[in-house]
Amino acid sequence: MNRRSFLQTAGTLSVGTALFPRAVPAQSSAPPLPPAGADGWVSLLNGRDFSGWYSVLDKSGRGVAEQKKIITMESEMLHILGNQVNDEHYEPGYLATNQEFENVRIRVEYKWGVKQFYPRSIAKRDNGLLYGVVGPDKVFPTCAECQIEEGDTGDFYLIGGVRGTQVGHPNGLSGIGISPTSGWPKRPAAPSNKPPAEPVSGRLIKDGDFEKLDEWNTVEVLWQGDRAVHIVNGRANNAVTNLQQPDPANPGSFIPLTRGRIAIEIEFAEIWFRRIEVKTITG
Repeated sequence: MNRRSFLQTAGTLSVGTALFPRAVPAQSSAPPLPPAGADGWVSLLNGRDFSGWYSVLDKSGRGVAEQKKIITMESEMLHILGNQVNDEHYEPGYLATNQEFENVRIRVEYKWGVKQFYPRSIAKRDNGLLYGVVGPDKVFPTCAECQIEEGDTGDFYLIGGVRGTQVGHPNGLSGIGISPTSGWPKRPAAPSNKPPAEPVSGRLIKDGDFEKLDEWNTVEVLWQGDRAVHIVNGRANNAVTNLQQPDPANPGSFIPLTRGRIAIEIEFAEIWFRRIEVKTITG
């Protein structure tokens, strides 16, 4: 994403094996999610339209991205910025779910297009998977981001005052013991003589570059309570614990970020998503 935003910016419940919708305040009631498939995954794209989603652009606000065809559904896939390249100054934004989620795996499959737009027409192609989106809609909102950008896929961006503690990974993430189905291990962490690291905001850089620039890629976020892991093409390359958001009821204080909406960025580069889905973490 364009990084000017994280500096200036400050449910849905998964119960058992089912996902239950929860309407977001100040929005119309969201339709129920479709049933899970045999493998437990629930698709958030219906392949036809944007039911269950809404768009926000930086200056134009809600609903304009659909009207201007900046986002479209084509061949049952989400197509972002397939527009004809011209001198128009496009706005950044995002496409968000009406529902909120918690304790879920989020999985997207994407492939880069070839079009890029001013003012980032010769920059890295950039997008992002936002989760834990809470509070008012703005570009960009309070949330955690799994960065999707050439060479940087898997980075965390903690935006709008969100903060967390990156799990140390000088030798990779092999020692964490995270299961792709049940999440973080229930056994207590090994004792350490070091004081816990203070949570921070901003960018937390990944360990390992596993994206394929000219092919389909699978990015998964395993988000369990206030912890999250980023997985790129089956390989975990970043993890954060103690995710926190500013407490709206107590300025200067923080509360765990455990629930929120999911969003896909609109960020000056053409991209296709053929899958956006969620699955309850069973552990």
